[in-house]
Amino acid sequence: MTKESGAKGASRAWKRRTVATTVLGIGCLAPVTLGRIDIVQRTHAPRQIARLDIPLPPEQTFVFDPGDHKHANFKKAERPQPLDATGAIEAAAPPAHAPEAKAPRSMELDPPLVSAYARAVDPAYPTGVVDPAAGLGVDLTGLREGLDAYRHGDLAKGDAAAATAKDPLVATTLEWTALRLKPLEAGPRRITRFIATHPGWPATDWLRKHAELALYAAHAPAKTVIETFAASEPVTPTGRVALAKALLDEGETARANELARHVWREDRLNTSQEGILRKNFGAALTSADSARRASRLAYDEQFSAALRAASLAGPDIVALVQIRAAAERGVSTDKTFADAPPAVKNDAGLIFARIKHLLRQKKYAEAGALMLTAPRDPAAVVDGDAWWEERRNLARKLLDAGDALTAYKICAGHAAEANDKQIEAEFHAGWIALRYLDKPDLAAPHFDKALQIARTPISRARAAYWRGRAAEAAKGDAVAYYEKAAADSATFYGQLARLRLGRSDTPIRFAPLPAEGAKRDESVRVIELLYAAGAKDVAVPLVYLSAKSIEAPEQIAALASVVVKDSDAKVSLTFGKLASQNGHPIDDVAFPTYGVPQFSPYENSASLPVVYSIARQESAFDPKAVSHAGAMGLMQMIASTARSTARRVGVAFEARRMTADPVFNAQLGAAHLGDLLKEQRNSLILTFAAYNAGGRRVKEWIAAHGDPRDASVDPIDWIERIPIAETRNYVQRVLENLTMYRARLGMAEAKAIEPLRKEARM
Repeated sequence: MTKESGAKGASRAWKRRTVATTVLGIGCLAPVTLGRIDIVQRTHAPRQIARLDIPLPPEQTFVFDPGDHKHANFKKAERPQPLDATGAIEAAAPPAHAPEAKAPRSMELDPPLVSAYARAVDPAYPTGVVDPAAGLGVDLTGLREGLDAYRHGDLAKGDAAAATAKDPLVATTLEWTALRLKPLEAGPRRITRFIATHPGWPATDWLRKHAELALYAAHAPAKTVIETFAASEPVTPTGRVALAKALLDEGETARANELARHVWREDRLNTSQEGILRKNFGAALTSADSARRASRLAYDEQFSAALRAASLAGPDIVALVQIRAAAERGVSTDKTFADAPPAVKNDAGLIFARIKHLLRQKKYAEAGALMLTAPRDPAAVVDGDAWWEERRNLARKLLDAGDALTAYKICAGHAAEANDKQIEAEFHAGWIALRYLDKPDLAAPHFDKALQIARTPISRARAAYWRGRAAEAAKGDAVAYYEKAAADSATFYGQLARLRLGRSDTPIRFAPLPAEGAKRDESVRVIELLYAAGAKDVAVPLVYLSAKSIEAPEQIAALASVVVKDSDAKVSLTFGKLASQNGHPIDDVAFPTYGVPQFSPYENSASLPVVYSIARQESAFDPKAVSHAGAMGLMQMIASTARSTARRVGVAFEARRMTADPVFNAQLGAAHLGDLLKEQRNSLILTFAAYNAGGRRVKEWIAAHGDPRDASVDPIDWIERIPIAETRNYVQRVLENLTMYRARLGMAEAKAIEPLRKEARM
């Protein structure tokens, strides 16, 4: 979760494409927003990060990111960043004397909705149990024995069970499990063999990465390493280090030196790997190589490692890194920059640090003037994504100060590298040009560029919607753009586009039923076996990888049927999201209606669709979720807010019940949401912003940007002006959730979108 105003680098060269995510299973980053900002403790609720369950090279812990990375295939687990906020989440003041507990009423909706729990008990609905004998025709005894052995770390015993398997599918299932749970012990040859004999396996990329880790950990002979990479280049820094050393050992010095220099300049390395390169390639590494490495590490805020690299580049680079560290830590002064060595006065890294320094001093005009002189050449910039983040921070400050033209120029002059950063930069430039410079013709090319490179439904719908707004403002034809946005009907901007087109329906795209007798991919059948054998922990990572890679709709349908039968709302929604991003929208799976237990709400509580919308975004329906900041359970309430809410409704508060009793958690969350709705005069935008960032902060934003309830304030622009990226995204996601859940829980399609229509005043 990133804070845009003065946040310490929440996304850097080796920390790409992260927004409020949770690491699931094997570490596959699922696009699920968890937790809220805990204003009381003044920290962002952090990502819930699960470390890889395999030993890694010394002093190196990675999280596997399936997204595209320019400089590395792994990224460092991010630490939570502090907010610059004061104040606490506002809650109802406790009464002087605890009132009698109010009798909870039945959850009622206006008009009433079909209960999610009526669906859950319907025989045609998921039962929560996968029948091991459901047409699989497999003896599960040997499979379970092998799975149990692998789970307990006994590779030999598991392999023995696999060797006796008569069914090839059982053997494949056990082999995948061995490689999934014990990749280093299994070794690189075994992983490589599995890849070769299972083309198209959805976890191939994951297996390749772990084959390289295993190759490195096994200290494989040089010839073996070279043979391994004969057909394809390494995909991890670890693999590249291993190959460079192997090439050197085999006398291919020129090729080894070239690869080593690339790794040194571009890759994240642990100290052991650094040592290997310095020991074996020290003479080949130039001062320029080390200066670039130092700069890249400084953008990543890894200043100890940056200083190690700088020491090989000379005293001027050491001084430069020290200045950048001072600016990042907020201890720089004007003299700090005045004393910079002449040789680095024009270095892009020094300019970057000075802009940070000026931002902290709130000298936005001076920072803007300096930013307009900053280099844009990738070789000089080193990390275009880090630069974009500073450009965004500064542009928003200038926009707040009324200098929209400079804000536009700063956004338009970006040198972002990653797709998501480019999309964000082009959106900002187009949005500012359209809404604050009133220049739709200037805005249109930026939205076109964003639309051209957008791949996910959220980004695609946003770019198409705003391109339509630009066309409309220019008195042109906007319909085609709104139609394109409206196709992504489960997204905030897709729903706004439907309203723009005069539509009031909320289509639910259902997963197709798998055709009877249709042949299923091997990986789908393996997943079925794992579920049937009670090995859900092994199955789920493969489910997610399959959702991201399977192209055939009939295979997605078959896999969706397996997922839905298990009735795990968290797995269902994650699978549904990933499948949607892969071109298979399945709203009934992505918006499960069995994630919140049946409960009787207290008086004036929020409606069931609102509760579902919040729970989906806060915890992904994980009743035991606990953030680092202490937000707990389905609704991710912090203890102080939950306690004051319990006091208001007249029930005893027990912290343990927040994760042990999802009914209790849902009741308090619904009651707190009801309080916020009353406080915000039924504004959903303000209520959801307050639930995420706190009521005091919302008051600050109203003071700065106006009240979205007022006719003079555009509510969509107001959302986009929210200065915290996580909250900006959160409000949009919960609003889109609400439309979908009103439809999913039985609301007539024509009425499901009404709250969004009202909020957007359309």
